[in-house]
Amino acid sequence: MILCNMNRKRILMAVSFVTVLVIILLILLQPNTRYKRISVDESKWNNIISSRTENDRLMIEDIKFNDYGLVIDRMNNTIYYSIINDSKNKYNPTISYTSHNDNTSLAILSDEITDERIKGGYTYKLMIYDDNYYHIYDLKLTDFPVINISYKEESENKQKSIPVEVFVFNNLSNIPKRITISNGRLRVNENSYIFSLNMITPGKNTRPNELSILNMKPNSEYVLTDAGSEEKNNNKQSANRRVLLFINSEYKGIYDLGYVQKEKRDRYE
Repeated sequence: MILCNMNRKRILMAVSFVTVLVIILLILLQPNTRYKRISVDESKWNNIISSRTENDRLMIEDIKFNDYGLVIDRMNNTIYYSIINDSKNKYNPTISYTSHNDNTSLAILSDEITDERIKGGYTYKLMIYDDNYYHIYDLKLTDFPVINISYKEESENKQKSIPVEVFVFNNLSNIPKRITISNGRLRVNENSYIFSLNMITPGKNTRPNELSILNMKPNSEYVLTDAGSEEKNNNKQSANRRVLLFINSEYKGIYDLGYVQKEKRDRYE
């Protein structure tokens, strides 16, 4: 009996060791490099393309710059990189990614990251390729924070609020916490999105979740207004933060994040 227990413990220890080893290998084998290291000139870029076939099934599943995940807008084949203002590596970020395809590599058409290009909305080109195929993404850089609001397609109803997950990436300087994630509810208006944040209590009840978003005063209700809309211009309360807005990772534009006016506050049911 004692021998059986000892053998069982040895087996469990061996399985645990192998599991840890596999996890470490997966981390080490994940492609990880620097922006400038995969930057290629136009001649090499064209050589990669000329010897391969374009295939949009060759996809990047997720990609990180400086260890932060980027938003991939698959509807528009565009990847968005929000520059962290006080990052030492913002012009030469570390890049890691995953893909379902084996033995892939990345290349960026040799364009240096500069403040002028960021502010000018310059579009970079990023390619994933293997021995036979390639696929090219547009790569957009921004100095705005990012908000991505996700919901299940079957929940879509523009007449009522719908359950969502709100993801905020804060790229402002001297921020200890870059990412904020909360459950919530979303109401869609013509030129704005109103969302409330909520949380589930230990008793399985839902209550407001007051959070500070982008260094604003903690609140549980916010409004995102199209930066160029008349609604924004007529709004008595000025917006506090300008952001890039995504809905289900699809780019919607530049929006102003502010508080919901009391006289216009919607009740979420």
